[in-house]
Amino acid sequence: MARRLSRLSIVSPRLALTALAALIVGLTPPAPVHAQGDREALIQIEVRDSVGLPLPDAAVEVFTVMDGGVFWEWARVGANDLPAGINLLRFSHPGYAPSTFSVPLRAGSVVSLRVRLMPERDSLARGPTALDARDVNAIGLAIEGRVKTDIIGRRRVVERAAVDADATHRFGPLMRRVRNTELTVVPASGGSFRVQSQGSTGRSNCPMLVMVNGDRRRVFPFATFDQLYGTQDIEAIEVFPRAGSIPNSYQVPGSRCGLLVAWFKTL
Repeated sequence: MARRLSRLSIVSPRLALTALAALIVGLTPPAPVHAQGDREALIQIEVRDSVGLPLPDAAVEVFTVMDGGVFWEWARVGANDLPAGINLLRFSHPGYAPSTFSVPLRAGSVVSLRVRLMPERDSLARGPTALDARDVNAIGLAIEGRVKTDIIGRRRVVERAAVDADATHRFGPLMRRVRNTELTVVPASGGSFRVQSQGSTGRSNCPMLVMVNGDRRRVFPFATFDQLYGTQDIEAIEVFPRAGSIPNSYQVPGSRCGLLVAWFKTL
């Protein structure tokens, strides 16, 4: 079931994130009334530029279904608005390339997240094409008492621009053309493709699984996923190319292979 976010929980675009100091501080929603109540935030966020300077006016958005809505859309939020579960977030600031990736949140722990945004001109100067998967420049730790667990892992993100550049509307051809994924994509029978990752044993021929919209109940082998879904409504694809670097919150019981997380506007 899609998570729904009340429109009362959206922070006005004119409101900024709380000023950030040397330590990570949480986002404090300035509105006095929230649908989620006055509960403690499950995440603390620090957004900085490529050289480490704070960007206190950076926007944080969540990909969600609004109350009364049908489609998944982006909504600007404060930390208290984010529910438990795997949330696709987007961080942006004028003059910088946006960064999109999901963050798992869980009651009983607090995620400490540091995100770095690259200047738009620098990202263009480096020459990434629309068919490149982007590195996630972030450090995230789930903190429970003295225990700290990585929630980012090793991942790349295929953004909407890369999907729009592909005219096949199929995930097999798309993943074959996208560079920088660390995956092996080979043709199979009937025009299909096998997408292979590095398994827990270190071999690079481990079949990928696909999770839909961060829902661990909706996981498919890639071949099945490619038959059921097209790319027309995709918003982003997260690529975990190595089984050994998938954070616990994303791991599928019994799987020893890599994982794709596909985020759709409609399901």
